[in-house]
Amino acid sequence: MRKLVMMLTVVFMVSCVNFVNAQTKEEMEASQARYEKLVKLCEKKPKSTSVSEVDVYVKKVYDAAILSMATTEQLQNLYYRQIGETKDGVTDVTVKRPTVEELTALSATIAAQSVTVKGASDSAEAALSASKNQKNPMKAAKVATALGFTKDVYPILVEESAAQTKAIAEMIETAKTANNL
Repeated sequence: MRKLVMMLTVVFMVSCVNFVNAQTKEEMEASQARYEKLVKLCEKKPKSTSVSEVDVYVKKVYDAAILSMATTEQLQNLYYRQIGETKDGVTDVTVKRPTVEELTALSATIAAQSVTVKGASDSAEAALSASKNQKNPMKAAKVATALGFTKDVYPILVEESAAQTKAIAEMIETAKTANNL
C-alpha cells in the first residue's frame, strides 16, 4: 500500500511538472515573433482613404492589433514570473509568482480582445464591398493599400489571440494547481 501511495505521489508530481511546462518557451518565442510582426505592420498604418467603411475596418483591425500587442506583453511578463525566469532565461528566485486573480483579470482582457477582433471581422464585408465601387484610381490605390494592411495584420492577430487564450487558460490552471499543493 505504501509503495502504491508513493508511486501515485511520484506520478502526480511528474504530471504537475509537465503541466506547469505546458506553455513552452517555444510558444512564447512564437508569440514574441508575432508581436514583432504586428509592431512593424502597425508602424505602417495606412492613412485615411476617405471611404468610411474601409477606414472603419482599418481602424478596428489596427485597434485590435494594438490591444493584442499590449496583451502579449502582459502575458509574457506573467509567464516568465510564473516559471521564475527572466526573458533571457536567467533563473530569478525573488520574483513574485502571478496570482490566480492577476491571471483571471488578464483572461478577461483577452476575452474582450476577442470581441474586438470579431468586430473587425464583421466590418470586413462592408469594407470590401465599398472598395469595389471606387472609380477614382488614386482613391482605389489608397483603398488597396489599406486593405493590404488588414490582409497582413488580421491573420497574425487571429493566431495571436488564439495563442493568448490557450496560454492564459494553462497559466490559470497551473496557478490553481500550485495553490492546492
